[in-house]
Amino acid sequence: MLDRYKAANDALRPSAELVDRAAAGTGRKKRRRPLIPAAVAAVLAAVLLFTGVPGLTAPTVGGSAQALAVPEYPELPKAPGEPLLDTEQAWIDWNDAYDAYQDEWDAFRDAAPALEDQPGLPEALADFSANSAALALAGEYNRIYSPISLWFALAMLAETTAGETRQQVLTALGAEDLEQLRGWADSLWHALYTDDGTASLLLGSSIWLGEGMDFRQDVLDTLAERYYAASYRVPMGTDEADSALAAWVAEQTRGLIGGNGKVLETTPDTLAVLASTLYYQAGWRNEFLPANTSKDIFTTAGGESLTVDFMHRTDRNVSFLRREGYEAAAISTYLGQMVFVLPEEGVTPNDLLSDPDFLSGLDMDSGDAIQGEVRWSVPKFDVSSDLDLKPTLEGLGIADALDRDAADFSPLTDTEPVWVDQVKQIARVTVDEQGVEAAAVTLMAAAGSSAPPEDPAICVMDLDRPFLFLIKAEGTVLFVGAVENPG
Repeated sequence: MLDRYKAANDALRPSAELVDRAAAGTGRKKRRRPLIPAAVAAVLAAVLLFTGVPGLTAPTVGGSAQALAVPEYPELPKAPGEPLLDTEQAWIDWNDAYDAYQDEWDAFRDAAPALEDQPGLPEALADFSANSAALALAGEYNRIYSPISLWFALAMLAETTAGETRQQVLTALGAEDLEQLRGWADSLWHALYTDDGTASLLLGSSIWLGEGMDFRQDVLDTLAERYYAASYRVPMGTDEADSALAAWVAEQTRGLIGGNGKVLETTPDTLAVLASTLYYQAGWRNEFLPANTSKDIFTTAGGESLTVDFMHRTDRNVSFLRREGYEAAAISTYLGQMVFVLPEEGVTPNDLLSDPDFLSGLDMDSGDAIQGEVRWSVPKFDVSSDLDLKPTLEGLGIADALDRDAADFSPLTDTEPVWVDQVKQIARVTVDEQGVEAAAVTLMAAAGSSAPPEDPAICVMDLDRPFLFLIKAEGTVLFVGAVENPG
């Protein structure tokens, strides 16, 4: 897969140096090696399960999944490749092509109000991310969670429910009504969705209906129009249904999740599955040099010493945070940034996440940020997690949708009873010298100096013990991860 993305990058990615030069109208300098992209992807599946419906029998295996509603995705512009000829005219033409490419993306973004122009949305997103992350990441071991993936799944859940069931979902998301939620989803989708051949942030949504349930087509059409959600009918409880869902997930996450088997095992009683995917791939703006990677010791939460590969580099004239209980710094990617948080000795990731203002406070432009030098020691890793988010929904006040007797899915179907039986999120993340690749967050620290430097403007981000990380784009938290054990 990386070979495929490397080929795309080799052909399409302009270096940051080149973009700056073209904007200034200066001549060409030596071309730097294109970045091999990395990826982050996550998938969440909420399963709506019913039992005890009189007269319903297990479905028979039919053909392939039947499409009931298919969204129309806009045509997205691709970044122009560097010119093959090193001539003034070739670079003038490239500059014109790059300007046109930027104008097309601006037009795409402007198709919906900006996030900051949607009243209440930035605050609601921050609250939802903080509250849900504290619930989803509670516990031990490596945990990775995507607030945006859950957000879109819950938004679709609101569209398919009514009464108090819907109101509890709207309250958890911070929306006043369904129309406001639809506007927020439109802005989020247009602000985040990216696929220009050099970096990607892909949002995927779908609903899978069992052969034994009725449904209202207008709801499926609304999901396609408002959330770019595809709708399919499959014979639940069969390998065919499970394989079709896994194949869709694999396609949406470019093989990072779902490529090696089932993501969910349905039963003949499964009524519907809501799936929301988030895929992210981007290289570091400044790569770690492989020559600077060396083995060192990571001490796990349980006190075990592990030998792992740590990447090293120093960033100067950058911002970092030094606050009670932790230090934090960020590494820029070609599509946002990855923030690493190193708790003080004796402070756990859960201690930090329990503060509702913690995530929103991780802003390198905040008034108390320190300008100076960051000495990085970051472990390479490839980590996966599989979270049960049912307790998270309960903690967010979404109770009726989980209750057989209280759940109201009347906008979607007349079938009764229908309720949410499973909520899970699968994620995977890898980090190497070129960038971030995977589908969730789990990070490790590199060993180095245990004593802090005397210069207060120097931050040693030696991630050699349990730590947290965030992946952000457009100021929005895409992933939050707690790394307790890199091995």
